[in-house]
Amino acid sequence: MSNPQYIDILFDENTGETIIKIEGLADDLCDATAKKVMKQLGITDAKVIKTASHEGGDGAKRTQSIG
Repeated sequence: MSNPQYIDILFDENTGETIIKIEGLADDLCDATAKKVMKQLGITDAKVIKTASHEGGDGAKRTQSIG
C-alpha cells in the first residue's frame, strides 16, 4: 500500500501567512510542486510543511520557507 499524497493550502486570516502542506512526495518533487503551486497562486512567500517523505525518513514534519 502506498502513502497517501495530497496538498493542503492554508491561509491565516490574522497574519496573512500562507502555509502549504505536502504529504507523501519525494523531497525533490515536493520542492518543485511547492514552487509550482506558489507560482500559480501568485504567492511569493510561503511556509511549506513536508511530511512522510516518499524517500524514507522517519515521517516527522519538516518545515521550510520557500520564497
